[in-house]
Amino acid sequence: MPIKLQRLGHLLIAVRDLEVSKKFYMDLLGFKLLEQDPEHGGVFLSIGEYGNTLDIFPSDDPSASPPSSGVEGAMLGLGVKHFAFAVETEEQLKEAYFELQNAGVKIMRALDHGSQRSVYFLDPDGNQVEIVWERPNARQLFSEGRHDSDEPLSYQR
Repeated sequence: MPIKLQRLGHLLIAVRDLEVSKKFYMDLLGFKLLEQDPEHGGVFLSIGEYGNTLDIFPSDDPSASPPSSGVEGAMLGLGVKHFAFAVETEEQLKEAYFELQNAGVKIMRALDHGSQRSVYFLDPDGNQVEIVWERPNARQLFSEGRHDSDEPLSYQR
């Protein structure tokens, strides 16, 4: 019997500068502060009605590089390559695209995967983040073999 998991619980990432990362995730991406834990040194953030979704803690080695740094989309090394946060509508994805640009965040790539549309960018520590909008029939497309087209997206104002 497999374990009956419900959803992704949370991610924990180590960051160079806790305040810079807290500002990025809260002010730009809209996370809410649940707790700044002085005993352990971390910050617990949430989105929507869930509890902690993203935990950020200061790195023991702030000069270290994330395992996903390097060539865009490459599977070099081990570890997390990106993490994604979903939006409800395609319009919200488009708005996120422009908000990121307005904040000076470089969009690495924006793609139509067929089952979903995605915008990829880096956080202040070089972790690759994705904002994704899934088409309403995404599960059906996956079951049929979605055959990602990875067509570049170009949003216009």
